[in-house]
Amino acid sequence: MHETKIPFGERDGALFRAHEVENGLRCGCVCPGCQQPLNAANNGEKVIPHFRHAKSNDCFDGFREGVRRAAVALIALHKQLMLPALSETVRVATQGGRLLEEKVELRPVITTADTMERFVELDGLRGHAVLHQSNRQLIVRIKLSARMEHERYRQIEALEHSSMEIALHHLTLEQINDPVSFEHAVLHDPANRNWIRSIRGERLLAITEQRLQSLASELNAQWHLEQLKREAAEKARHSALDEEKAKLQLAFEAHRVRQLQMASEQPTIEQDNTVPGRAELIAGTMLKALQAWGGKAGECTACHLLSPPVYRFCLYCDSQTSKVNQLVLSPDIALTLDKRMRCSAKPEMSVKAAPQLVVRPDIELV
Repeated sequence: MHETKIPFGERDGALFRAHEVENGLRCGCVCPGCQQPLNAANNGEKVIPHFRHAKSNDCFDGFREGVRRAAVALIALHKQLMLPALSETVRVATQGGRLLEEKVELRPVITTADTMERFVELDGLRGHAVLHQSNRQLIVRIKLSARMEHERYRQIEALEHSSMEIALHHLTLEQINDPVSFEHAVLHDPANRNWIRSIRGERLLAITEQRLQSLASELNAQWHLEQLKREAAEKARHSALDEEKAKLQLAFEAHRVRQLQMASEQPTIEQDNTVPGRAELIAGTMLKALQAWGGKAGECTACHLLSPPVYRFCLYCDSQTSKVNQLVLSPDIALTLDKRMRCSAKPEMSVKAAPQLVVRPDIELV
């Protein structure tokens, strides 16, 4: 910050730039901040005209107070001001997880005031300029520091009026000394101003949010109906699964009864529960399937014996977790059946999963 170089000097209540008055102490100006005499430096070829304190002191208000008062004087003279742009997005979420969005925008526009007040105290806050138009007020603050003043902004937002800020802390001494550049920065530059609070913007945001909330309510009602349909369909599906499970359990119990009956009708013969013996049984059921069942059969995932294709459950073992997979055997499988059994893991797996068979396979060939 070039605060030791003061752009404006005060004389008889008016502000002057250094090049507008005589050089040195003959300028007759005092500091806008501390009211101490100033020297005007306006004869240098390389130095931009400015003021300095005639005597060194700790004043740093001269720069800010002079620029701020000059800016407010311009606003009072023209009673016109470019309002900031506004761009915010309203978002409303639906129960179905959809996010409704709509952007609310206000373009920069010039406003003309009926009257204007300078440096007004507002509930302990200072409005550098207050513009009046009909029954509306606009509070304007001139920012001459890069630091954020969150607490001050919060207090200004609590007031019942629109408020904006014009940031001039980035201006160079050369820009301030140029009346055209300075006037543009104060009155017309849309890039250096922002809303602290926009009553119109709040109203548009509220209308937009109300519209989105209404749409969300319609979508929520539709989603609720669809949810009820989904829940009804899911309930029906579970009911059908329970019914199918109950039927399957009844069929399994009937199968067990039939299986035990078949076992009781078979002659008592000691089972060969060795791996070679089980391989012989598996091969026998495969040949039986080729000759008696048209190559179709159901293979048990536990004992790997083949049951007739009409059976839903294994005819031979009593495994509680086995399933019967339907398959079709190749007609030439008999030619390689012995070799298949010698290199297959199924006989060993069969003995482990079903050490004892309930029904002995009838593998007599037709």
